[in-house]
Amino acid sequence: MSVSIRKAKLTDIHELVPLAARTFPLACPPEMDRAAIEQFIKNELNADVFADWITRDDCYVLVATDGAMLVGYTVCVEGELPDNAQLEMDLPVETTVMLSKFYVHPEFHGAGVSKKMMNHLMEQYVTSKQEWMWLGTNAANARAIGFYERAGFQHIGTRTFDVGGVVAQDVVLARRLPSL
Repeated sequence: MSVSIRKAKLTDIHELVPLAARTFPLACPPEMDRAAIEQFIKNELNADVFADWITRDDCYVLVATDGAMLVGYTVCVEGELPDNAQLEMDLPVETTVMLSKFYVHPEFHGAGVSKKMMNHLMEQYVTSKQEWMWLGTNAANARAIGFYERAGFQHIGTRTFDVGGVVAQDVVLARRLPSL
């Protein structure tokens, strides 16, 4: 396995959409209604949404590849703060980036892809004006929470998150970004 990390291109969309459809359900609680998950994927992880993210100046989309196969992706959005949240601290909108998506194909779980992607993100933001990164992940997703904690994120609150019309409970984690 020789995983490479790079900025996403519009030509990646044909692989990003099925990867998102494959990986998003893994982050949902097992009891979540499958129709709600499918509705979320249809509305929030389609080709138009990915094209918008890739072309926006306030978004950074990266992909992890193993040869020609796309095996992971992230989406970061600058200036987005948690909605429907109860937070223990305030994040400054001008210098905060939301780690909106962070997914790896299940066949590559445990292979170091997530760590490589996170390291790339930290390097990406080290010279930016961004000071904080936050994310929300399902409260029952212990594997993801553990990974984020090992990457320096700390619990700062909770939020509700709409998945295809079904309300899910998330933890909100944040970390200060490295700087030069």
